[in-house]
Amino acid sequence: MKENLFSEIDGKGIIVCDLSIGYYEKTLAVKMSCIAEDHNTYFIVFENVSKLKMSDISYPFQICGFEILDYSSRGYQKDMRFYANDYEDGKISFYCESFEIFHANR
Repeated sequence: MKENLFSEIDGKGIIVCDLSIGYYEKTLAVKMSCIAEDHNTYFIVFENVSKLKMSDISYPFQICGFEILDYSSRGYQKDMRFYANDYEDGKISFYCESFEIFHANR
């Protein structure tokens, strides 16, 4: 079930249990399974990913401050509309065109 769960993960600490990167319909996608501060499990799918950067990752890994910024007001479009970032430790960052968050506990 698709839900609007953006506020449940944005700006919060998460533990990433699984991360997969692959191509979906000719664009790069990142799929993440994570446990948030509220102890619920979420699946996040980022589509049309660009400028992916990762460092010091082993599973599971913790992101102390995860944010997703909407850059569409700055005129960014397509694969740079959103910026997903670990603003505390810089373990992962990328741009994407869209994303969906699913609650895994329901």
